[in-house]
Amino acid sequence: MKISTKGRYGLYFMLTLAKEYGIKKRSVKSVAIERDISDLYLEQIVANLKKDGLVKSTRGAYGGYELNYPPKEITVGQVFSAVEENVMVVDSDDHESKNESFLWKRIGNAVNDVLDHTTLHDIIDNDTDEFDGYMFYI
Repeated sequence: MKISTKGRYGLYFMLTLAKEYGIKKRSVKSVAIERDISDLYLEQIVANLKKDGLVKSTRGAYGGYELNYPPKEITVGQVFSAVEENVMVVDSDDHESKNESFLWKRIGNAVNDVLDHTTLHDIIDNDTDEFDGYMFYI
């Protein structure tokens, strides 16, 4: 399974906001510069996060984005659901046996269980300094 750049950048943005929850708001541009990615691309991703109610924005001199809920209440699954078109372990194949389909379904269920039960707080509480792409490849 490979999560697209939308998923990785969306999660990175959310983890950045989670680390600074209740302390300060962040602009898309500041996070994009920090991560060396296109601010226009990140803005599209953040628009989906906002549409799904995961983040809110404030205008003005002290404005920016912040989480709409505490980091303990936002799961990785919610983030991916907001920004990814489709998160699946393996596409089904017409030539698979019933047993193979059973295996892929179990793997998919296990991945979804991890995504749906891992919060932003769980990740930032893991004491990692950087949110590199290594954790997004299975």
